[in-house]
Amino acid sequence: MADEEKFECFGAEVHFKSDSAQWFVFVHGFGGSARTWKKQIEFFSKHYNLLVLEMHKEPQFKDLDIYKVCRLINNTLIYHGVKKAYFMGFSFSTLICLRFAVLYPEKTESLIMGGGIVKFNLRTNFLLYLAITFKRGINYMILYRFFAYIILPRRNHRRSRYIFVAEAKKLGYEEFCRWVDLIPQTKPSLKWLDELDNNIKVLFVSGSEDHLFLKDAKMHTENRINSRMEIIENCGHVCSIEQYDRFNKIVFNYLQSVK
Repeated sequence: MADEEKFECFGAEVHFKSDSAQWFVFVHGFGGSARTWKKQIEFFSKHYNLLVLEMHKEPQFKDLDIYKVCRLINNTLIYHGVKKAYFMGFSFSTLICLRFAVLYPEKTESLIMGGGIVKFNLRTNFLLYLAITFKRGINYMILYRFFAYIILPRRNHRRSRYIFVAEAKKLGYEEFCRWVDLIPQTKPSLKWLDELDNNIKVLFVSGSEDHLFLKDAKMHTENRINSRMEIIENCGHVCSIEQYDRFNKIVFNYLQSVK
């Protein structure tokens, strides 16, 4: 069978509640894994069927682009019999979820954008430039730790930093480079937001101390009728870990309201 004919999909954890329960798909951030959703799995598995993607595990896919990633996600849904679902992404993966929703609106019930990114501003473009420029010349964990401190600089962000750095150690050099090369392909995110079906509702949940991404996400939600935003006070970018209890309650209440 030719390579293009193979049915490829991502690995995933499945937490099945019942035939009548709705599906909830979790898409981890860059360098993350299903483990970064631990507190969300504990909470939401009581109410939904969960499909928790593992996009960095074997087999490692070569020549990734944003369309292939979305196709692999769709294949994963097909493989597990998921016809339509809520989607939750975090940070970089919110852009993947957004592109998926544009390409596969019939599979998307609603989007949850944790630490949502809608625009690459001057600072994030500079960080991306550093990652692309130095990915072949510097140990990738040095780069990853540096970015973790830039994104999560405060003392109360320390646990989030530790978890994501620990997970990134398992990533490997080649996989790191593959996903760094994918990031520039997500830059047309504002255009994708305009292309999104208005029937697909979007919730942004961000920490008040998310100094890189909060401002643009907040401006976006003020101008679009299908989007709303919740801000968790005294919390950094990775609010799903730092204040997981508050984060989970916000998301659950929202999903109950859009049934």
